[in-house]
Amino acid sequence: MAVAFVLATALTWRKWPDILIDFGTQLYMPWRILNGAVLYRDLFYFSGGPFSQYFNALLFKVFGISFSTLIGANLALTAGMVYVVYKYFAAAADVWTATMICLGIVLVFAFGQYILVGNYNYVAPYTQEATHGLILSIFAIALLSDWIKTEKFPAALAAGFCAGLVFLTKPDIFMALIIAVSAAFILFGMKYGLKKIAKPLVAFVGAGVIPLLFFFFYFLRVETPRESLGSLVYDWLPIFQGKIANNSFYKWCTGLDQPLVHLREIIFSFLGIVFVVSLYAFALRWTKKSTSKLIKSPYFVLLLLTTPLLAWSLIYDWRQCGCPLPLLSLSACILIAWNYKKMERPPVFPLLWSIFGFVLLAKLGLFPRIWHYGFALAMPAFVSSVYLLFCLLPRLLETKFSVPGRQFRIIAGLVLLIGFGSLFDQSQLILAKKKVAIGHGGDEIYTYDSNSGVGQEINTALAWTRTNIPQDATLAVLPDAIIFNYLTRHANSTPCLFWDPNSLAVYGQSNFVAAFEKNPPDYIFIVERDSSEFDMGYFGSSTNFGRGLMEWVQKNYKTEILIGNEPLKNGLFGIKIMKHLPSTQVQSGGFNFSKSARSSAERKFTPTWKEASVHPKPSRVM
Repeated sequence: MAVAFVLATALTWRKWPDILIDFGTQLYMPWRILNGAVLYRDLFYFSGGPFSQYFNALLFKVFGISFSTLIGANLALTAGMVYVVYKYFAAAADVWTATMICLGIVLVFAFGQYILVGNYNYVAPYTQEATHGLILSIFAIALLSDWIKTEKFPAALAAGFCAGLVFLTKPDIFMALIIAVSAAFILFGMKYGLKKIAKPLVAFVGAGVIPLLFFFFYFLRVETPRESLGSLVYDWLPIFQGKIANNSFYKWCTGLDQPLVHLREIIFSFLGIVFVVSLYAFALRWTKKSTSKLIKSPYFVLLLLTTPLLAWSLIYDWRQCGCPLPLLSLSACILIAWNYKKMERPPVFPLLWSIFGFVLLAKLGLFPRIWHYGFALAMPAFVSSVYLLFCLLPRLLETKFSVPGRQFRIIAGLVLLIGFGSLFDQSQLILAKKKVAIGHGGDEIYTYDSNSGVGQEINTALAWTRTNIPQDATLAVLPDAIIFNYLTRHANSTPCLFWDPNSLAVYGQSNFVAAFEKNPPDYIFIVERDSSEFDMGYFGSSTNFGRGLMEWVQKNYKTEILIGNEPLKNGLFGIKIMKHLPSTQVQSGGFNFSKSARSSAERKFTPTWKEASVHPKPSRVM
């Protein structure tokens, strides 16, 4: 398992992020926080709570500002998570089961990339809150299982503290954890009596409030009490907004764009597994009862029974293995709960894990997958399914139906290992194309070596910036690619990190443009960005997607250099660098902002939920 972790790290080294989309924000924000910026007030962000960005800012302060700092921290956290998972599943089942589960986490999820956009891994995630919330939830579940087993008070306290931190990461992960926590307290009451729940519950809640109080008083230094309280729950606001929850992006993410198609895939893929498991259970039982020495031979089982399944495993597209996860993880929950009632000293950890995984997977709705957002949301359910197929089912089949459990485990293990290897290989085929280094030293990132010359043009823009833009100059990038701000260490004079329909719907386009008028950046990078995923055309092509701002930019900025092709025109990559004109040179007829827009820009920006209708397709924030 350790060899797999080291090998996966080496083969994917510094290829984890996407150079233009999302991940630059995870570098830029802790750098700006370290330099005095306040999250949500000076940096617009609704993808997560405050914990992760301030934690990364602390890492930058202690270990230095660089991508390498986050690499080291995230590798350490991932390794710690894998160790905890191994330890607790080994105690609940056996070493082989724990090893198989952890190999799946390492080879499939921790370092994988199955689509062209990076960021869906544990080293450089699209949003750090997703991985921090997942890892902290696993720690909380482990501590709760210890508490139920030993009745030790400190374990409940530590679990509550972890849960409080999870609240400050992502709402969906916290809600899944709370369901698992509720199950833990029910199990504790069943074991020790309901009267003993009160004190641990108070301790759990009290410890959970500590991180919230810390951040409340931190924000209170620069904000009003109401604003400080709002900062604690800022990432929860989009949940209650109809436009965000019902747009085409979320419908695609949850499978509601084609519900019958996805539902059919879930059911038929699960029934296919049930059929294969039943077929092989019957065949193994038949070989065991046969009087023929040839049929009872392990070579017969290996060659005649296993070969067809292994051959299928080699040609199957394992990226689709997420389809049966809802029903597999539900089956795991039911079977573990059923065994729990019958065992004298049942292991608690697998049951709490399976409940957490099943609820967390529900965020993906009818479109369960291990890629895209599934790298975090589907991992626990994937582990539950491995535990079901490799441990629970063999035991059940051997106990109830006299099926040779050891042979069944060997067959299931071989299939799973082929799947893990196939997924890792498919990931490597994509990552192998990343050969161009962007940035220097600790900030080096590898991106694609494509015919369009994206990597070379980004390096050209970075080199031009170092030579021609003063270090204290401000810079904004439109509509996206905040990575330029971080790599060049030029702050954005506005809180607007990127312009996409989701952000505009949350904060209001008028607030965004007012922020540019109030504090115009010295330089603007206009970078090619295909916005077809949003059904909005190119940025600046419509009034509800940046046209007014682009007109204002054309009036108030001059082009310094065009690198590559004219961006936002025909899909060909290019970067236009523009410099702010002195007020005496600004052309008349510039874009006018309303008085109300100006005044709103001077306040702490809060979601308006009232801007133009947004219909994004698969993209960034979930």
